[in-house]
Amino acid sequence: MSDQIQPSHLKLIKPPSGPSDVLFMERRTCDRLPMNGTATAIITDNTDPKQPTKKICTVQLANLSDSGMGIITPEPVTPGHHITVFIQPHGPENGYDLTGTVVRSHKHPLGHEVGINTPSRILAA
Repeated sequence: MSDQIQPSHLKLIKPPSGPSDVLFMERRTCDRLPMNGTATAIITDNTDPKQPTKKICTVQLANLSDSGMGIITPEPVTPGHHITVFIQPHGPENGYDLTGTVVRSHKHPLGHEVGINTPSRILAA
């Protein structure tokens, strides 16, 4: 499986419907591609390094960018926790796993909007 995700090949990613969501002087450096669908995630709490706790849950996919992913979770997730999102294969598309660190978690009408930062770029140029 390739380390690079080709957005043009993923049916979960919606084509952009308007201008970029990155504004001049904004901290965000990458365009976000809207996504739809669900995935499974494992959230790891490393507060106690001797006994990390893991929790599995179903998440709603929100968006994907070169630097991470946005998801909707049923419960809040503390920034700093590690998370792995498992995207299942869809037809001819390969599935993939995305692992990163939670950088934000805000209340959302459907649960909690969680931002994940990945250690390396995930989309092809």
